[in-house]
Amino acid sequence: MNELIAVSVDSGCAPTRSFVEEHKLFFMGMKIIIDDKEYNDEFDFMENVFYNIVESSREFHTAQPPLGQVLDYYNDIKSKGYTKLLDIHFSSKMSGLYDTCVMASKMVEGLEVTVVDTRKVSIGAHLIAKKLIELIERGLEIDEAVSRVPEIIQDTFMEFSVPTLKYLIKNGRIGKAQGLAGTLLNIKPILSVDEEGYISPVAKLRGMKKLQEQMVSNVLEFLERRRESVVLYSIYGSEEYSDIAKETTEKTVELIEENLGIQRNEIELVAGRIWPTIACHSGPAVFGLACYGEKERK
Repeated sequence: MNELIAVSVDSGCAPTRSFVEEHKLFFMGMKIIIDDKEYNDEFDFMENVFYNIVESSREFHTAQPPLGQVLDYYNDIKSKGYTKLLDIHFSSKMSGLYDTCVMASKMVEGLEVTVVDTRKVSIGAHLIAKKLIELIERGLEIDEAVSRVPEIIQDTFMEFSVPTLKYLIKNGRIGKAQGLAGTLLNIKPILSVDEEGYISPVAKLRGMKKLQEQMVSNVLEFLERRRESVVLYSIYGSEEYSDIAKETTEKTVELIEENLGIQRNEIELVAGRIWPTIACHSGPAVFGLACYGEKERK
């Protein structure tokens, strides 16, 4: 009997529309509540609605799909003839969605579900999902591909900056950056997500130029010993950060060429906008940069 494998990602893994279409992925969106009105986090909502209304809203937050809805989602995938599902999620430390999916995976019949915790969010989670999908498409068994997740996490670095920590604190996602609370007057922090899946501080600087320079430097330092299969993913929330994200990416590419000897055409560039699932945690005023690189091509 031929096994038909499906792959799913959630909105916390920052998928681009082209990525979902190219790899024929299933997609699970979180619920977004803005001023007591509920939305599903999906491409049209992210691209055409969220950023048009969130800046003037009084309150916004996320809610995960309930167990029954996740079970229906799995059963729908099964009904399409799939026998196995690789279900990839953003950090379990940021949401209970991963645990809900693990519970649902034990309840569905006729579909073997493997639920993966990337221990990253947004662009970091995307790069881990991307590598996992590549391994599956090359013919690796799901168990073998998933066994490489710790190694893939080691090859992934992400960083982001927000002008205020109030949303992270309010939503209980401040993690190990708690010590920065109350210290950000004229200070711009660089935050990351550590190997355990918690938000952690990287640096705090004065001025956007110094912030951008440090973010670029962090990526170069990470890639110094990881010069194979390099991917850069830049992302922004509020429109005011669009040009900043582009400038930071362009400077990163220039210095990678200059200092690491990696040519522009050898770097895979991905750009996008932060999904509401994450923007509700961080606040919409945010931009970030993530990179993936291997010490030896795998």
